[in-house]
Amino acid sequence: MKKLLLFSMIAIAGITASAADITKEQFIADGKAASEKRGTEFNEKMRIAAFEKQDLNKDGVLSTEEQAANKSAAQKGKAKGKKK
Repeated sequence: MKKLLLFSMIAIAGITASAADITKEQFIADGKAASEKRGTEFNEKMRIAAFEKQDLNKDGVLSTEEQAANKSAAQKGKAKGKKK
């Protein structure tokens, strides 16, 4: 369940912010809004952890490059899971 939630957050971040840099605050707010729209529970600690994992240079902003790298890694993980 946690892996699914984390993957969902990563996917949402990639879709939501694919055209611009995104701050930690925006990332959290986007996740909260998406959870409310889906009617699911929002876990801020998990959202923060997801942001920190994706913020490769630890500058507090997900650049378009970091977002692309994370989207690519998520897609590779999804494809790897299908090969079973």
